[in-house]
Amino acid sequence: MPRPSTPKLSIDAIVDAAITLAEQTGGLFTMADLAAALEVRPSSLYNHVAGRAEVVDLIRHRMHEEMAVRIDPRADWRTVVRESARAQRDALARRPWLTMLLATSPAELGAAASSIENIAFVLSRAGFRDADLLQIITAIDIVAIGASLDLLSPERLYPRDVLAESASLSRALRHAPRDLPRAESAFVFAVDLLISGLEQRLAAGNPPAFPASPA
Repeated sequence: MPRPSTPKLSIDAIVDAAITLAEQTGGLFTMADLAAALEVRPSSLYNHVAGRAEVVDLIRHRMHEEMAVRIDPRADWRTVVRESARAQRDALARRPWLTMLLATSPAELGAAASSIENIAFVLSRAGFRDADLLQIITAIDIVAIGASLDLLSPERLYPRDVLAESASLSRALRHAPRDLPRAESAFVFAVDLLISGLEQRLAAGNPPAFPASPA
């Protein structure tokens, strides 16, 4: 019987199947699971990858590329902060299992690194100190990760019996914004706070985060 013109296995096919499995299992899968999903023998996988660790690295690379934000280096820094935070939040909310996977791996070369470089360039051009650039980029990540988890939370977070015992919380909920869903409103508020704090830091001439230690 002639061999098929298109090989059944390839790196891309393995990564595609591994991502599908990760979405179904929360990131937990074995090489045997992956082989079964691809309808091949486990030994066939090792003709393409060294093992599960390499498959996870390939997933990381793919996800870093997909999450890379296309930053216009000519854009205002506030726009860059907002768009970067929103893009990361939305990508992580679509794949909740991805947060831990990416949090434990360095940014890959390629689109992801270029995205981070462009963010750093825009912030530097705006006048932020080099010592603050990584802190700001990390702060954007923190907001995005927290907001992605919040998107998975219910619209109504507090049951009636909790509110019955919490006068201040009940009052706060009565006056909460109604023009946007709860998670979206909270995200916009958090990003606004971040930008406001950065504007103040910029206006103050970027003071050091901590006072200098006495000599």
